[in-house]
Parts: sequence; structure tokens; C-alpha cells
Amino acid sequence: MKKSLKRTLSIGGVVVVLALLLLPKFGWFSKKETESSVPTGAGRGLPVSGVVVQPMAMENVLKAAGTLVASEEVNVTTEISGMVRSIHFEEGARVKQGDLLVRIDDAELQAQRDKAIHQKALIAQTLERQKVLLEKEAISREAFDKVQTDMLVIESELNLLNTRIEKMQIRAPFDGVIGFRGVSPGTYLQPGQPIARLVKAAPLRLEFSVPERYQAAQLQGRDVVFNVAGYSEAFHADVYAVEPMVEQRTRSLSLRALYPNEDYRLLPGMFADLSIIISRDNNVLQVPSEAVIPQMDGDQVFVYRNGKADLINIRTGSRTEAMVAVTEGLAAGDTVITSGILQLRTGMPVTIQGFSR
Repeated sequence: MKKSLKRTLSIGGVVVVLALLLLPKFGWFSKKETESSVPTGAGRGLPVSGVVVQPMAMENVLKAAGTLVASEEVNVTTEISGMVRSIHFEEGARVKQGDLLVRIDDAELQAQRDKAIHQKALIAQTLERQKVLLEKEAISREAFDKVQTDMLVIESELNLLNTRIEKMQIRAPFDGVIGFRGVSPGTYLQPGQPIARLVKAAPLRLEFSVPERYQAAQLQGRDVVFNVAGYSEAFHADVYAVEPMVEQRTRSLSLRALYPNEDYRLLPGMFADLSIIISRDNNVLQVPSEAVIPQMDGDQVFVYRNGKADLINIRTGSRTEAMVAVTEGLAAGDTVITSGILQLRTGMPVTIQGFSR
């Protein structure tokens, strides 16, 4: 009995010794040691992005929408009724001021003018004879005055006929591009009936409105940068007029800017997105707008300090589409957290993974 017990104990001791020798080779103890070697809480910070606050220039930009309008525009028409004899323009062509566009039949007026010319010549001869007789006192002053009056009347009638004949020739009132014609040869025109639209597209007016609070910004003379559909480039216009009153319904102020359009690339009626630089400030601390947390009593941001997020109060100023000016609460060199804002709490460990621009 004692021998079997000793044998069992000997075998058990051998097994324990072998286990102690073999277990480290399989890495069982090293895994536990590795786990215990990791510091508690290391690598558990919330990954976030941040931006280092630095003084930069900031522009206060006013954005609005506007419409390009022709500097001159008119429906070409007639003052006198009559039959269209001929058309002297091509649709869509450029015309100069004074160019003949349409001629109305003036044959009857031409005949009346010829008659008046002959009458004037006859009266002129009579007037010369009467003048000689008056000098010889062969006729009365009253007879001479009557012939002289006849001359004045015929001259007035002749001037009236010339004016009416001139109005039968419809000419371009200014330089521009003529549109589609609405008449044909043989059309009987009535006064006011449109013949074609004439548009002066160089220069173009840019019309837009801004809130009334910008009235004090002295917008007249400022440069306007605008974009239109179909072009990737930006265009520039100068504000030349400001409406002298505020539109009461919208509480807005109307402005007009002038764009040369010398190459005729832009057309009246086009929609324009525009911007005007109201002011420019240098050395302004700015943070991305997504980093600002609005509160009832002000604004707040999370700042990265000693591996943790710290919530601080700030005072903001001007804003752009992407940035907000900070007037109090931050200093140059502070790192403001820009992502994971909704998950952050004061004192929470964070890890900056990248810096936004």
C-alpha cells in the first residue's frame, strides 16, 4: 500500500515538473503578461479631427441673386398706318442707330409733296412780283402780306409732308440686335403694332436686391463678381446706381451694376449668382462653422488639451459660408475639435487623428 502511494506521488511530481517546463513554450504565460503590460485606458480616446487656430484674413461677403437686363430694349413699331413695302433687316442681325428696318408705302405722300413743291414755286414767283409792286406802291400792303402768308403756309405743309414721309421709313433708334420680325411685305401696319424687338446687349445691366441693412455699406461703385449658367469663369460688374428708397414689402434695396459684354457672350434675362466684398479684416481668429455649438447664452467649442476635450465659451463675430470669427475665448495656437462633437463630453479622452483645413 505504501509502495503504491509513493509511486503515485512520484508520477504526479514528474507531471507537474514537465508542465512547468512545457507551458511557457506554448506562449500561455506570455499572453497574460502581454495583456497585463498594456496600461489601463490606453488607446481608448475618441478619434477626432481638429484645427489649429491661427490669425487669418477674413472677408465679409454679401451674396445675392440677380438678373441680366438689356441696357436698352424696345419693340420697334410705327407711328403712321400704312402698307409694308419692304423689309431691310435680317432676324438676329446687329444693326446700327439710324439703319433702315422697314419701309411703308408712301406713294400718296410723295405725290402730295410734289404738288406742294410746285405750289411753293408758284407762290415764290408771285411773291417776288408783289414785292416789286409794293416798292412802287402799285399794290397795297395787305395784298403783299396775303401772298407772304400763303408762302409760309405752303412751307409748313411741305415740312409736315416731309416729316410724315420720314416716319414711313422705320429706322433703328439705337445700336443693338434685332429679333424675330412680326410682319411681312404687304402687312397693313397700325400705330403701335410691333414689328420686331430691338435689344442693346452691350453693355448689360445686372439688377439685384440686398437687405436694407446694407444701405450703410456704401455699395455704389463696388465690384460685383457673378456667375451664370454655361460658363465656369466669373464675371465682374460695377455698381453704378442704388434705388433711392427701400421696397417696403420685402425690406430690400435695389441695385444696378454694369457689365460691358463687349463680346456679346451673355444675354439679357440670364440668372446670375453674385457676391460683393463688404469688408476685409486681417488677423482674425477663425474656426470652422461645424465646430461651433450654439447655446442660449452664447456659443461654445471643444478644445483639445492634454489628451482630453475641454468645452469652453466663446464670443463670435462675422461669419462666412465655412468659417466663424472668434473675438473672445480662444488664442492663437489652440486646437479646436471639429468632428465627433455630438459624442464629446468635457474631460473625455480624445485622439487627434488629423487636422482639417
